[in-house]
This record gives sequence, structure tokens and C-alpha cells, in this order.
Amino acid sequence: MKRFSLIVALVIAFSGLLIYPTAVLAVPRVGAGAYGVYDLETGQFLGGKNWRNPMPPASTTKIMTALLAEEYLDLEETALVSERAARTEPTTIGLKAGQQMRVRDLLTAALLSSANDATVVLAERIAGSEELFAHLMNKKAFVLGAVSTTFKNSNGLPAEGHLSTCHDLFLISRAALQKPFFAETVAMTEAYIDHPGYPQGKLVKNTNHLLTTYPGARGVKTGTTDSAGKCLVGLAERKGRQLVTVVLRAGDRYSATRALLDYGFEDLSPTRVIDKDKPFKYLRVDEGDAAKVAVCPERDSVIWLPEDGLKEVEKKVLLDYRPRAPVNKGERIGIIRLYYQGELVDEVGLHAASQVERIPSGVWRIIKRAMDDKRTTPKSGDVSGSCCGI
Repeated sequence: MKRFSLIVALVIAFSGLLIYPTAVLAVPRVGAGAYGVYDLETGQFLGGKNWRNPMPPASTTKIMTALLAEEYLDLEETALVSERAARTEPTTIGLKAGQQMRVRDLLTAALLSSANDATVVLAERIAGSEELFAHLMNKKAFVLGAVSTTFKNSNGLPAEGHLSTCHDLFLISRAALQKPFFAETVAMTEAYIDHPGYPQGKLVKNTNHLLTTYPGARGVKTGTTDSAGKCLVGLAERKGRQLVTVVLRAGDRYSATRALLDYGFEDLSPTRVIDKDKPFKYLRVDEGDAAKVAVCPERDSVIWLPEDGLKEVEKKVLLDYRPRAPVNKGERIGIIRLYYQGELVDEVGLHAASQVERIPSGVWRIIKRAMDDKRTTPKSGDVSGSCCGI
């Protein structure tokens, strides 16, 4: 993009003004220290409170542990139980030092019954120690954009500085749900695992009661400690659409989650906020054979909004407001970034709708204009291109 270093940033609200008073958000207020609801497919933030405030995540930590386990290990390989793993409390599946278990069974126990000993076995299998594994967890969190998260262990047991946010837990969960075994496992209400202490297999039950109390629930993970309170990352599907909720330090995590899911499914509708067939702006072109060129969005942008949600949508426009010829048809000369309640929800490029050639300088410009006048007699305000013509 030519002269992109001279980009001018312009912040405008959807209507073109920033004079609206603070709107009353439609998202329900629920009994939790922090909460958020997101569209899984698009990643769009739909509403919440304190969703970027770092708080103890308790056993929702295990989502990251499971994500890394699927990336680093084969589900059928076995892992050795160390003395340290066997001493892990309080929620365990009774592992003893020297025993071996398959990775798939350890993961199932960690995700369903929230077995803390199982995550330590996985951590040591991957990194050699839980401390090094926590380092891997933090690196992965950063790569995913979960920049406010710091993990100190593999399971979420209380530790100073072990913190995450609703927003970060959504990003981690979204990545984990791309893993087939993870997605299938967190949707189970119970499962049998192979366990060396149980010749007939051990039944592990899911601690996530959302699966049996909310139609369409598909996961994801509970968490409870004295410092974190009751936490839940929820997932539900309705009519092919999936929503993820995160509630931290909740009084009743299930009622809070159900309220957020109902809001996301029932009170929001897809709204076109950018139309690719409508010019966004007409720009004057320096030294061009046309006075102006139409600038058009590269595609439509449709986001989920409540009835009065347009008041909460803002555009941040990065644009070269005085392009210099030649300008090529389809050349990107700007970007629109859409924000809803302060969160980036979409980014759409802006391109030139037509070709604008450069007029030669000096005497050659006079000659070319004279020749053009004889052929077309253009008006000085001619505009080059339209969105529909692309």
C-alpha cells in the first residue's frame, strides 16, 4: 500500500458521531465477579463485565493443559506416575507412584472429574516437570493472544500469581475446541477409563452440570477453589450456532451461564454494519487522470447485535486520504476496524474501485489534458469507479 506510513487514523462511531450518552447494556447482569459471552465461530465478544480483569481461574486451567497434551502427546502413549503426582490433592483419581496410564485416560479424568493428579502426570510427561510445563502453558497463552494470563501449575490449584481473565479463557477454550478429542470429551457426562487400580475400569463423571440442565450444552469445564470461587467455561449450540460463556467467582455459576446463553441466542441478531456495494468514501487523487476515486469495502461485515446495538459499534479507520496516482483497481488503501463495547470484532480492507492513471508532469500534463479534452471533454469533478463495478 503506497504511502501507508502517512496513514491518518480516524475514529468514528457507526453513525459518524461520538456523542451518544453511555448506553445501558442489554447483556444481563449476573452474580459473578467477571463474565463474558462469545460467538465461537467468529470470536465476537457479545457482552459481559470485568471480562479482562485477571482473577484465579481454578480448574478451568486444565483447558490449557489438555490443549498442550493433544499437541505434544499421542493419545495412546502411556505416562508414568511420579511420587509428586501421586501426592497431588485434593481431587484425584487415586494414582500411585510407578503406575502407568494412557494419555487419553488421563485427559478424560482431568476434564471430567477434574483430577489434579492426572494433570501433573501429563505435565511431567511433556516437559519433565510441572514448573517447565507451566512455562510452556504461558508461552502458548501468549501465542493465542491470552496476554493477561499467567499459569503457575497444570491444574489451577491455588498459587500466587496464577491468574487469567474471561477473555483469555475464551481464547484458550476456542483453540482447545479445535482438537477433536477435547471437544468430544468435554461433552460427555461420564466415561469409563482404564485405571491400574480398577481392573474393570473406573467411572469418571463430569463435574459440569450444565450438560444436563441446559439444552444444547456441549462443555466445557468447571473450576472451584476458595480463592477463585465457583467458575465455569460453558459451551452450548442452538440451530448450528455455538456460544461460549465464561463466569469467574460466581454465586451460582449455572444460573449465570444459562442467563448469558439465553441472551446470546435470543436477544441478538446478525446485523450488516458494512456493505461492500456501497462506497465508503470518495478520495481526491493527486496527479491523477480522474479527480477522485471511490473507496469500497472488500467484503460485507455482519456482526451479532442487540436491538439498539449499533450505538455500541465504533469504526476505527486507517486510510491514506490523499493517494497519489497511479492507483490500481483493487489496491488496498485502508482498513476499517469494527469495535463492539470496546472489543475488536472485525477488520475489513478498503480498496480502490477503479484504475487512476498518473498524468505526466509539466508541459506533458498540459498536452495530455488537451488531448483528453478533445476525446471525452471530462468534467473537473469526475469520479472514477463504483463498488458495484468491481
